[in-house]
Amino acid sequence: MPKPNTYLLAHGSWHGAWCWKHVVPLLAARGHTVHALSYTGMGERAHLLAPGITIDTFVADITGMLEAYEMENVILVGHSFGGIPVTGAAARMPGRLAHLVYLDAALVRSGQSAFDTYPPADARARTEAARAAGGLAVPAPTALSPSWGLAPGMPDYDWFLRRLTPHPLGAFTTPLHYAGAPGNGVPATYITCGAPLNPLLDGARALAAEQTDWRHIELDAPHEAMVTHPAQVAEILLSIHP
Repeated sequence: MPKPNTYLLAHGSWHGAWCWKHVVPLLAARGHTVHALSYTGMGERAHLLAPGITIDTFVADITGMLEAYEMENVILVGHSFGGIPVTGAAARMPGRLAHLVYLDAALVRSGQSAFDTYPPADARARTEAARAAGGLAVPAPTALSPSWGLAPGMPDYDWFLRRLTPHPLGAFTTPLHYAGAPGNGVPATYITCGAPLNPLLDGARALAAEQTDWRHIELDAPHEAMVTHPAQVAEILLSIHP
């Protein structure tokens, strides 16, 4: 019987650890250890929103959990924006990681910020929204992109929308620096959610395709697959045996 896995789940923009609530019990029921985190200033840690939060803060949130729980052989999962701090964590603590999973996730080259990879109009709109709200964070959306796969009337829509919190602007605008290729040589899987494709991730998908040693999976689900298709996401995660 395979040894139980240890999973650490990292969320995307405006989300928190709560977004994994359908996936966590599916993994735990199979005997695995599962941790989900919220970045500084987000989710249940929204009260910690403050000046000075950068992408390095989010990387430190992940590496801090790896250290505090003394995790080893971890399957580190990043959804959407979460792919960026996951890449940073792999650059800093590869020895604690067994596998990286990028769930329809952002990828940046070293020296790039998230906004460097977004269409300029989207980056400007988020920056302007943050400034109008006081400058610290980009307010949570009040209407969701069709690519997210959640619409009014769906079972999780109201819960999902009310749980979103502002996203620290500095985490979008500060660059991530690392040596070598994304993932730092840690085995990796990139999952593309194609029903429909998220247009903000065109650049990320192209960079992921350059990583020919990664496993590439196409999932017939929308961007918020861990909410809308948790069983399929869990099965992919369960298929990884470090």
